[in-house]
Amino acid sequence: MSCIKIFLCDDDPLFCELLVRFLDKEPEFQVIGQAADKESLLRAVTSHSIDILLLDNHLTHSPYDGIEAAIEIRASFPAMPIIVLSSLDDAALVAHAVAYGRVTNYITKEHYRDLPQAIRTAHAKQPSFHHSTTGVLINQFIQAYDMELRRQITPIQLEILKLLDQGYNRRQIADKLYYAEQTINNELCKLSAVIKGRFPYLQWLRLKKHNTKRIVQLAKQLQIIP
Repeated sequence: MSCIKIFLCDDDPLFCELLVRFLDKEPEFQVIGQAADKESLLRAVTSHSIDILLLDNHLTHSPYDGIEAAIEIRASFPAMPIIVLSSLDDAALVAHAVAYGRVTNYITKEHYRDLPQAIRTAHAKQPSFHHSTTGVLINQFIQAYDMELRRQITPIQLEILKLLDQGYNRRQIADKLYYAEQTINNELCKLSAVIKGRFPYLQWLRLKKHNTKRIVQLAKQLQIIP
């Protein structure tokens, strides 16, 4: 059985001792070194042959020290599996660790007993993400998509949608907002183009004629308008 060489970076000596004793129970695991800060870790990765890096994202200076280290390590060792083991599950931290640090997994410390399976999975280059932070990451992903869509819809388009939902026709909306009716039509065409770009799989969007009623319905379903 081949040995999986593990390096641990955490500034809590008591937790490190607990973790080393726990991992030593696995016959194919070998903890080959430890570091307590980013600088020591960056020196160690150049002098050790590491199969798996276990990394706390909150080291001595800030909650992002570990993520900064992961970003730097990725530049030189892009294939090294990095598993974050942290007491923090803040959505921004998890998202940054995955998006910028390219970590393999993110596990909260209360679930450290799940590490052996996570290590084996990471060493086998199989995709996996721990349930303790999957929900946080998915929510962050959803919010990012929602914000991107809302940024593409202008204030006037949003106002037009609200007025259409209230039963106003295009002429009435033009009068109410002090615009020409052609301007309202143009804004609806732009809005339709945005919706088509975001939802190309919706069959009714493929029609050349703009289906204003369906666009308003979709805006309500997506909670773009109340």
